[in-house]
Amino acid sequence: MFKTSLVIIGTALAALLWYASPIFKPFPKPTGPFSVGTTSMEFTDSSRREIYSENPNENRTLVVRFYYPALNTPESKKYPFLGKKMPYFQQYMTSQYHLTATTGKLLFGNITTHAYENPPLANAQAAYPVILFSHGGFGFPSDMYSVILENLASHGYIVAAIDHPYFNGLTLYANGKLVTDQKLSNQFSTMTQHNQKAFLTTIVETFKSDMKFLVHELITLNEDQNNIFYHHFDLDRIGVMGHSAGGSTAIEFCRIDNRCKAAVDLDGWYDHVIGQEPINKPLLLIFAEKTIEVSEPNAEYLKRKELTREQYFEREINSKEHREKLCSVPTCSMLVIPRATHGDFDNHIFLKWPLREWNEVEPYTTIGTLNTHILNFFDRYLK
Repeated sequence: MFKTSLVIIGTALAALLWYASPIFKPFPKPTGPFSVGTTSMEFTDSSRREIYSENPNENRTLVVRFYYPALNTPESKKYPFLGKKMPYFQQYMTSQYHLTATTGKLLFGNITTHAYENPPLANAQAAYPVILFSHGGFGFPSDMYSVILENLASHGYIVAAIDHPYFNGLTLYANGKLVTDQKLSNQFSTMTQHNQKAFLTTIVETFKSDMKFLVHELITLNEDQNNIFYHHFDLDRIGVMGHSAGGSTAIEFCRIDNRCKAAVDLDGWYDHVIGQEPINKPLLLIFAEKTIEVSEPNAEYLKRKELTREQYFEREINSKEHREKLCSVPTCSMLVIPRATHGDFDNHIFLKWPLREWNEVEPYTTIGTLNTHILNFFDRYLK
């Protein structure tokens, strides 16, 4: 009887380890005809000081991960999820979920993407449309959106995904320097609602400046004969996309920069930042149902947001009218993803239970819907 119990327990533990390792479900394959390559570059803006650095003489330096249509070679290797940032991600997750270091490595190891590291650019076209991407504020770096960015690259786009330093959890430079958002995030959490709104404006303005600088760098890069992208950026066809703060940035960058031809906002809505008038450029708004639904607020929420119940409902009505006014032109469309939450726009959606609740929105269908609408939109307005 004792031996039987041990066998049952051993089998159950083995099954649990098999289920949980890795803790992400397999990422869906890109749907396009191209293989996907990825490479990382750094760009230093000599005109801007990095005001969030402890070094007063440091200039702002962006880490940009490119996803592009690729030619595979026998030497091509898959890019591991998060690359060299993975050990830091493991530390963060083990701390968040109170796991041992060994368990963290087991759960968050052996995760691969569908992109290859540094293969040659596909030569099917002379040049490819370019999409700039911005992550959310106080979230994870652009790698966390690989299921969306890889899919665009597989359909013939070059995606330049920015890691905005000090505004995401893991910006890792080639020299090994790690920058996190911990200090700013802690400060933000103790601010009043008024000061938080002001700081969110600062984030979007910083992201816009980063985008503007990157476009300038892409123009230079396009003329560099020693670079993989030499003469392969079609800079007459630039789109922008972002999630959360990055989504609000995409709207407002496209409003002010004529080089932007189309914008996609993934669940980003800062009323005080986004203008009331349409941007007069093609715009796709995609929201999670849980983000924009209006429900009876509890006392804790109202206290945290410094609102009365009446002010809450007035705010939600104004936001709805604002979205409708912004999207009142034929070149704007709006999509709401049923049952989705704000966190369902990146690879987190593929976490297994118990790190993700069992009754959450189905991940493959949700990402499939997102990818289809994003691709159709950019194909229509950039191709």
